[in-house]
Amino acid sequence: MRFLIVLIMASLLVAAVFAADSYAARRLLRADPDALPADPTLLRFAVRRGRPLFEARCAVCHGASGTGDPSMGIPNLTDDDWLYGTGRPAEIERVIDYGIRSRNPKAWSLAIMPAYARPQPNPADKNIQPLKPHEIDDVIEFLMRLQGRQAETAAAARGAGLFTGHGGCYDCHSLDAKGDSAIGAPNLSDAITLYGDGGREALHMSIAYGRQGVCPAWVNRASAASIRELALYVYSISHPGAIQHGY
Repeated sequence: MRFLIVLIMASLLVAAVFAADSYAARRLLRADPDALPADPTLLRFAVRRGRPLFEARCAVCHGASGTGDPSMGIPNLTDDDWLYGTGRPAEIERVIDYGIRSRNPKAWSLAIMPAYARPQPNPADKNIQPLKPHEIDDVIEFLMRLQGRQAETAAAARGAGLFTGHGGCYDCHSLDAKGDSAIGAPNLSDAITLYGDGGREALHMSIAYGRQGVCPAWVNRASAASIRELALYVYSISHPGAIQHGY
């Protein structure tokens, strides 16, 4: 008899937890994703469910802690430097939904880093002309100087002219080289680097041979609830105090 009572109580407890989770999941989906960080209870619920999703689907590239891999151009998701958007949950959710250059029609795919050492740097844009090896070196010196690192003065001055002139770098990265997160063009004026260690060799590889990173689209491979939970988990690891302070 006692065993039966325990079994019934356990079943009721499981049912109550399931009902509470179902209610929270419905609230999560109905809410504005950008308003959810202000609700610590819902955010905590989403993070609890999003963590195993991240470990199962995202950690293979971004790492278990989300710090990425610069040797492969996989971004760090734990800092406040965002290649696409500004780190709002809705923006993170959109990336997870549609991906980066994923062939999904809604994917972020506008910014493509040309391969300036090739005869046709960007086959999709015939107006972009290649750069000579010494011109690539000059652009590198300009970027080194822009970041406050030691650079050859005359080469940096020539590189500045190429950056804002026929090199066309400004078209994506802006005249101040601070990039454009609306299209996924990185800030080149700071010390944060997506590929490699940010040194001359890594910069040369990016400028000479181009970059076209890919992130898969999950919109048809995961539920809307799972994608939102995953987006909020990513938000939480880039905002360590979010759950405690509600922001």
